[in-house]
Amino acid sequence: MNSQAVQQPQQQNGGTNTKPVAGSIFSLFMRYYIIIAVIILIAWICYKVLIRMEIIKEDLFTDSFIAEISPESKLLTDKPGNYPNVSYVYWTGGYDSTYRVCEMLLIEGKIVQPLYVTLPLDNDCQVEETCNKLWVRRNRKLEMDAMATIRAELEVQYPAVKTRLLPTIYIDKDIDDAEFNKAFEAEFYEANLWPGKRHKHQYLFLSKFAAYNKVAIDIGVLGIHEDSKFAKFLRKYLVLDPGSKSRNYMVNIPDSFISYLRFPLFGRTKKDLLLTARKYGFDKILKKTWSCWFPNIKTGKPCGKCPMCRERIIPHPESIK
Repeated sequence: MNSQAVQQPQQQNGGTNTKPVAGSIFSLFMRYYIIIAVIILIAWICYKVLIRMEIIKEDLFTDSFIAEISPESKLLTDKPGNYPNVSYVYWTGGYDSTYRVCEMLLIEGKIVQPLYVTLPLDNDCQVEETCNKLWVRRNRKLEMDAMATIRAELEVQYPAVKTRLLPTIYIDKDIDDAEFNKAFEAEFYEANLWPGKRHKHQYLFLSKFAAYNKVAIDIGVLGIHEDSKFAKFLRKYLVLDPGSKSRNYMVNIPDSFISYLRFPLFGRTKKDLLLTARKYGFDKILKKTWSCWFPNIKTGKPCGKCPMCRERIIPHPESIK
């Protein structure tokens, strides 16, 4: 009786000793699991911070247009899908592109991100100031002055616009991609879509920049030269952009070099734009635009002879500032 009484507590004590061991193993496992999860989370947060600071570059592209991208274009390539409410437009301070900026802001109520390319787009010169070629536009300063004046005027007349007209992004670095250039030449030049005297055309860079950044960018093309091959090309292939909240057009050719460009003004005339501007009260803004490609260096006056001067339907401003 006594031996059984002694043995029974020993069995009970042995049984109770196994429970804390199993519990301690589980607790230890959970502790390590939580620590590892926290470490992974911290590492992921640090990685994203470094991406944002551009100390590490994340591969954002999955198609053939993979190459080194300028810091300026990085402003767009940082996952533009995160900014679905922002509309992009190439702005020059000229009549057509300024109309489009005003239309987006004042009629369509959009948040607008203007883009200005400071590169010479019509030839191989690196900078406008030192280029001695005949066909090079000499109007960069006047265009930038016009944009500054127009922005200030818009903010005075329409104060609410100040928060929706984002600071202009100035693009001053090219994107070196021989594959894209070759494809562009095959589709654009071999099809003779532009006069042969222009060995390099602005659409090469404009379309490449849009494709690299994977964002639709509006461009102020009216198509007023109805007999040109490029106008006929656009009339044939332009369709309504299904992803646009307003009336806009895109080229309906899969993998086309200009598939990311948008042509919201195509089919309209400069007079059409002016009439709409008067209707909505921003026609005075258009009078502050600058169009001339080859202004007088000394006086800053428009040449009156270049294509942009001949096509302009309102006078240039007496003074930009």
